[in-house]
Amino acid sequence: MSKNGLFVAVLLSLLLGGSLIAQNRTVPTRIGYVDAEKVVQAHKDFKKVQDIRNQAERELKPLRDQLQPLEAKLRAGNATAKDQQDYRVLAQSLQEAGKKWSDRANAALKPITEEIDQVIARVAQQQGFAMILDKKVAATSGLVVYAADELEITDAVIKALPK
Repeated sequence: MSKNGLFVAVLLSLLLGGSLIAQNRTVPTRIGYVDAEKVVQAHKDFKKVQDIRNQAERELKPLRDQLQPLEAKLRAGNATAKDQQDYRVLAQSLQEAGKKWSDRANAALKPITEEIDQVIARVAQQQGFAMILDKKVAATSGLVVYAADELEITDAVIKALPK
């Protein structure tokens, strides 16, 4: 056998042998789901996010209340130039304040979701799942039409969260 023939034979045996070894390994194929919102709300630090959202609502509500009559005047077509100016200033203030509070809430939520993602991955691996879907996203997108109750890991994830 020539050197090229021997090389090809060795290469084929390695490729075929490697694929046979890979086929013997069990790979999880179960797909589960989790109610991510319920898990986030069960997290020990979620109260911080709620507090931020409550503060935001206390600050934003008066701005929205001031905007409503001005918006009604604008829609009716009887707003003065001052009404229009006031509306623009208030709308911009509301937008800026909304962004500020949204950024604060997202910053408080980020470490919570990162920790939850790790817990979901650990629980999924322990229970032999290959993939976990968000229950609400899967349902509203039409991605999942039916899923058996025993595929839900929400309670197991909540139980595994740090206290």
